[in-house]
Amino acid sequence: MTRAQRVRLATLLFLAVGLSFAFVVQAADAQVDTWSFVVTPQIWASHIDKNGFAAGAPSGPVKLANPQTLQVFGNPFVTDESKPVDALNPQWGIQFAAQKGRWTLAGSFQYVNFETRNDIVFDPAALSKFGVDSACSPRPFTSTLTFDCVRPGERFAQEFVDTTRIDMDFSASYFFPDVVPGFLDLSVGGGVKVIRATATRQFANLSAAAVDNVAFISAVGRGNGLYELCPKDEESIPPCGFRDRVKSSTWLYGATIPMSATFHLTQDARWLLPLNVTPFIGAETRNDRDVVYEFDNGNHVLNTTTVAIVPPLQVNRLDGTTFAYGATVDATVRYLINETVSAYTGMRVQYIKGHEKYLAYGPLFGLSVRFGGK
Repeated sequence: MTRAQRVRLATLLFLAVGLSFAFVVQAADAQVDTWSFVVTPQIWASHIDKNGFAAGAPSGPVKLANPQTLQVFGNPFVTDESKPVDALNPQWGIQFAAQKGRWTLAGSFQYVNFETRNDIVFDPAALSKFGVDSACSPRPFTSTLTFDCVRPGERFAQEFVDTTRIDMDFSASYFFPDVVPGFLDLSVGGGVKVIRATATRQFANLSAAAVDNVAFISAVGRGNGLYELCPKDEESIPPCGFRDRVKSSTWLYGATIPMSATFHLTQDARWLLPLNVTPFIGAETRNDRDVVYEFDNGNHVLNTTTVAIVPPLQVNRLDGTTFAYGATVDATVRYLINETVSAYTGMRVQYIKGHEKYLAYGPLFGLSVRFGGK
């Protein structure tokens, strides 16, 4: 998706929200009720099981060789799905709502910073067609050509990803009271969601072969690190270069359909059980800033004279714009302390699939304060 297309899409989303709000305000003005406003600070103690806001594949710079033939195999590693470094990552949020009659206009903001880890492990299946059972890096600064190798199943390195995520949601919904008299209320609406996530990535806990890789890269003057940045879609000689730390950014945006069912647990309706489901459908635009995470799997030879790979490795990039979908589900218990204040606690699960999978779940706590209204 080009910049112009993204601008047009953002403009359409803005106009759609504006028209929706205008329609809601017009409909609400026809009601005899006055406006009321609700402010709800909340905290979600989330366990982030999968970090979908950064590429999940191991980095492509790691081009290990067969010591006998100097064939270059590209990236012979696999990575497990990202694991959380911390058991819980608090997500701080605040919601604002304006209500009149059966209509509600709502907006919310959410922030979280968290770290995940990937284990980069040698995959013997990646090299089986070449008849070798290990992946090796040349040891630099030695009088004879020697190699350090990674055996099947051994860890090459660990990658740590530090991610900051900011969410914004806007919606309009309509309330259907007493669908089941004295027991069940429903509401349904429409809205938009925008997520901005930035990630910093860095390798640590390197094996001997990984250390050799970094030293060899530094020795030939192409940078220092295991991340490779390629402005073009093939690599033979520079301008591809290496870094020890890189950044990526993601925009995730689209439409939401907030729906809720509220069960009355007591006759006086002070104890409530709201079940909220918010499906999401849209797109994810990720920018890895020329970082390469994957190459083709062809048979290549390292030319030690020119430090070039023949034929060039073709880059398979893992960023750009792709279709995204997901849902957020809340199950809470709310107690109405009085006509102004209510508190709730429960569980939230969120799943998003764009370039990668994002999954988080954990307890949710909030306090709502109402102003105005009858």
